[in-house]
Amino acid sequence: MATSLAADEILVEVRLRVVPAGAGCAIEEFARRHGDFAIAAIAVVIVRDGQRCAKARIATAGISSHSVRLKDAEKILERQGLGDSAIAQAAKIAAESVEPMADGHASVGYRRQLTQALTERAVKRAAGR
Repeated sequence: MATSLAADEILVEVRLRVVPAGAGCAIEEFARRHGDFAIAAIAVVIVRDGQRCAKARIATAGISSHSVRLKDAEKILERQGLGDSAIAQAAKIAAESVEPMADGHASVGYRRQLTQALTERAVKRAAGR
């Protein structure tokens, strides 16, 4: 929950790609109380081409020791689209793809369940925007 920069290091630049016009974005998180660090969070960007999913990006936070992209789940959406069954399958794959940590806030199994539920919720929200 803190930076990994050493005392003699400084961050001088961050580069982020511009999100394409019309892209849908969503972040879903679970925390015990509002304002606490998330026990689990999922961020999603969906770029549509009509009814098709041209590009999907899904990333985690709070689930393991570091954030990861859920590329296998992204591929499902890009191949199968944004129907309920494809989203459910992508969420299931997302949960299977993570290596959750266990700590005093949540078990491995609980974080895995949160990954699935939050992925499904975030994809639906992003696709609907």
